Amino acid sequence: MKQLIYALALLFCLFPYTQIIPLDSYTQPYALVFSVLAVGAGLPVLISNFPRRDAIALMLLAVLGTITLIITCMPSPTSQEYKYLLIYISPVIFAFAGFAAAHDQPKLADKLIVFAAAAWIGVGLIQVFLDSTFLTQLVGNFGDSADVVIDSGRGTLGLAPEPTHFGFHMVILAAALLIHGGRNGLALACLVAAILLARSSSSILALILGGIIYLAIYAQQGRWLLVAIFPAYILLGALLESGTLPESVRVVALLKDFYDDPLYLLTSDGSANARLGGIWVGAKEIIANAFIPAGMSHKAWVDVTGQILSKNSWLILLSDSGIPSGILIVIYQTGIAGLLLIGFMTYRLMSGLRSHFETLLVCSVVFVFFSQYMISTPGFGLIYGLALARRLRWSSSGSIKSQQMAAPVLNPQTAVAL
Repeated sequence: MKQLIYALALLFCLFPYTQIIPLDSYTQPYALVFSVLAVGAGLPVLISNFPRRDAIALMLLAVLGTITLIITCMPSPTSQEYKYLLIYISPVIFAFAGFAAAHDQPKLADKLIVFAAAAWIGVGLIQVFLDSTFLTQLVGNFGDSADVVIDSGRGTLGLAPEPTHFGFHMVILAAALLIHGGRNGLALACLVAAILLARSSSSILALILGGIIYLAIYAQQGRWLLVAIFPAYILLGALLESGTLPESVRVVALLKDFYDDPLYLLTSDGSANARLGGIWVGAKEIIANAFIPAGMSHKAWVDVTGQILSKNSWLILLSDSGIPSGILIVIYQTGIAGLLLIGFMTYRLMSGLRSHFETLLVCSVVFVFFSQYMISTPGFGLIYGLALARRLRWSSSGSIKSQQMAAPVLNPQTAVAL
């Protein structure tokens, strides 16, 4: 029974958009439900093995969100405010469930992650080359846009409601494959799927930014590659001017806009404007508030959006749901306390890694959640739990020093301490 609960929790975390009962939301509730059961089934494992300081940080995040909701939204929280609360509660549940499954049943977890990666890639390939509507009914009404998405050059849906979420999920799956099973080849295939099948400009941006951070912090001798950014920009321009790259593909069209005028991209493309522009003005609001908590009141945010739009005439649209960033929305709502907790978790994720490829992917995952992908989705907590479980296995076997890459961590001694 425990194996079945673990399996169901992992499967729904790895297929977070699959609908059983038609719902209006992107992410389905089944991962959360079965992860709660998995936490109960693996409670002895968690009590004995889950790193204490990580457990404290995750639970403090849940407590912080709950207190913020009570102070700023009571006595009548709206449905959107309860969704905000999930941003703070979900990571601890998914991290505990992922850790318990990976530590207690590592072979089962590995098989399920491999199966999920193969399934996502396979469905994407079929949608691109054979049938654009293949299995899109699994995401409910969101699948109705499959033909339009393909025709627009934006990529395909896969098993997600839109190409951006497909691309982001493939980056997360690639990281999970490396962290838990060390499967470099399949992880690379996931990245190829994110770029060529999903054609998600946001996931490509996350990979680029992750690569820059990797080179700047971890690569040491490889930092000189940062100087290649300017020649790469020139090469991109040459390829675009020669017509080598197909401008009918949305990602290529956006790259051309960026090459012609980097700032024009924010005003020419509505999606990029809302997402990248929303992140920019959100960060400005956090600084303007001096990291003082703004609270979870949805009405207060809606009132603020009008002021933000009036101050930034170049901004076409700003989401009524909050800052389009899984990380910045926490810092905006909870201030310096949220910053410290998210900063600690990010440090833990980016420490104690065993290969350059894995480090690059984890850096990219951080940027996935810095974008509009909320940390309430299963991916954040799952990656966190898998990373801690792998670190514990290495520590217990005494092999971490021999397997660890030359210099991938900020502080190797403290990074692996439990």
